[in-house]
Amino acid sequence: MWFKNCRFYTVDFSELNSVLSDPALTEEALQKAAFKPCAAQDVASIGFAPLYGHDTPFHFSSGKNYFFKLMEESKLLPSSVIKANLEELTEAKELELKRQLKKTEKEALKAAVTNELLGKAFATRREFLIWLNVETGVVGINVTSAKRAEKAVALLREAFSTFPAKLLAPRCLVDERITKWLTDNELPSQFKLGSETTLKSKDEDGGVIRASKEDLTSQEIYVHLDAGKLVTELGLNFEDNVEFTLTSEIVIKKIKPSDIYLEKNLPEKSDDAIADAEALLVIQGDILTSLTQYLMEIFDCDLA
Repeated sequence: MWFKNCRFYTVDFSELNSVLSDPALTEEALQKAAFKPCAAQDVASIGFAPLYGHDTPFHFSSGKNYFFKLMEESKLLPSSVIKANLEELTEAKELELKRQLKKTEKEALKAAVTNELLGKAFATRREFLIWLNVETGVVGINVTSAKRAEKAVALLREAFSTFPAKLLAPRCLVDERITKWLTDNELPSQFKLGSETTLKSKDEDGGVIRASKEDLTSQEIYVHLDAGKLVTELGLNFEDNVEFTLTSEIVIKKIKPSDIYLEKNLPEKSDDAIADAEALLVIQGDILTSLTQYLMEIFDCDLA
């Protein structure tokens, strides 16, 4: 289980420490908002799930780091399928009644069609991790989508009764700052330049340039920077330990620990699958703690 992406929040954990410091209370809280498969008429369902599969704990903690898992289920019901079935049923009904259906009748018919199709629809599941560090007051959710991250925060509030999460609040314009890094080729000391970037025109109707596996110090890149484009995504390496792409929302994407870091810090595989999974979580907690502290420092972020 790896964090491939991460969207961050800050949280004041003072009201939650009494629960989080007690494993039994933490398990109880998470089980209050446990995942349940979609009922026949549900479009989607989301909730906490055991970290390592059936009959395993709902959380894992290592030092000040905690990990939870969310399961999300969605019914596959394309609007085109609803439309085709509705048109067929509407036509049959109008022939039977020998008149056009009223608006309210059409709406009732659509609701009936949708409910019937939902009962037959296929469901897909995906899961994602949540990391939190009670010392630094940071929460990371393994998604890039703001909407999915907010769903996760809502579930945390449901589980713990209170969860005062706030989006990172930088005291600077992030896109201007990372644009300056690339323009001047002067990065914060613990970063090295990666090989991908996204440059966007300040004009709403302007173009977007995406570069991948490129020398970001090349003249071709500088031409676009000189033309006034802003960097909205930038590939970086942190302390030679992890590569990732940083966005202007301070979301990190495509997180990849280096082979050298893994060789140094990850224990050899054992016959215990859960112990191996926990070892992965421990090193991810270490990476995310160090990286988020640095991001908050260089972007002058307010604490919760």
